[in-house]
Amino acid sequence: MATVGRPPEQFQSSVHAAQFVAVPAADARIAGATAAVVPLRIARTGFYQRRGKRIGDLVLGALLLIGLMPLIVCVAVAVLLTSGWPILYGSKRIGLDGLTFPMWKFRTMVHDADAVFERWKETHPDRAQSLLTHWKLEEDPRVTALGRFLRKSSLDELPQFWNVLCGEMSIVGPRPYLSRESLDPALMPAIIAVRPGLTGPFQVCGRKGLAPQARMQLEAGYAPDVRPMRDIGYMLRTVKPLVKLDGE
Repeated sequence: MATVGRPPEQFQSSVHAAQFVAVPAADARIAGATAAVVPLRIARTGFYQRRGKRIGDLVLGALLLIGLMPLIVCVAVAVLLTSGWPILYGSKRIGLDGLTFPMWKFRTMVHDADAVFERWKETHPDRAQSLLTHWKLEEDPRVTALGRFLRKSSLDELPQFWNVLCGEMSIVGPRPYLSRESLDPALMPAIIAVRPGLTGPFQVCGRKGLAPQARMQLEAGYAPDVRPMRDIGYMLRTVKPLVKLDGE
């Protein structure tokens, strides 16, 4: 079957050996993929890949969650006062090995978001069709006034530190994809070979300016070369887009 983009083996690292083989997913865990795939992985030998990265996630995630708790409470109160319950929203995402999990965010949309979206699609059929390839909706009619600020500042993602502590996400890694997104089966094995991250290649190397295919190619190169200094570099480089309010 023909696919677009570079196959996973082109992202192999001679230092950190890992092999990925695209095989059919018997339980169709990756619902949005053109042809669902799961990774067949060979264990890495480095301590950071085996234990250090997870230890770092637990320590740093706990410290940041505690340190940011006053800000988290303020955002929660703001959401409650402006749009009521629920405060949080669990977005179903594709995680490690293709397993799905609820990625927690502060709610940024109106309560009847689905109904609003259906009405919007009827009056904007061309833009609705573009969602199949671009994944993001500019000037989304479902987003509240506070929600737009939370997205721009990335404050809506603060609850994801809980996902990190639960082992569903990492501080650094590929962004978790939605099951409904059209995904390249040649690139997915490398992307789902590691836990998705709060930050990573997508956040610091283009963000909104990247087309979906280019984003997947960029993120597929992360898993074969997981190193502590590389992760630290991604974390430091995340400061700039946060200061620029460059969220989505």
